[in-house]
Amino acid sequence: MIRDLKELGTNIRTRRSDLEMSQGEMAFQLGTDKGYISRIERGEINVGIIFLTEICMVLKTTPNDLLNIDDNDQVVKAISRGGE
Repeated sequence: MIRDLKELGTNIRTRRSDLEMSQGEMAFQLGTDKGYISRIERGEINVGIIFLTEICMVLKTTPNDLLNIDDNDQVVKAISRGGE
């Protein structure tokens, strides 16, 4: 499971690059600007669950992949322990 926003941003950037997609193209598909995508990828801003889901659709991946979650039980355990 990811530890911080920078790790999530790196995972998003890596997946976008793997698809040979520019920040501008990704931003267009998400209805935002490339500066916002850049800030997400640098880990400067928190991404809400709805927007993360939209990012996943554009990047043809799942939240589990971007969050480095191997098992759904990890999410339940992390939430029930307050993210410990």
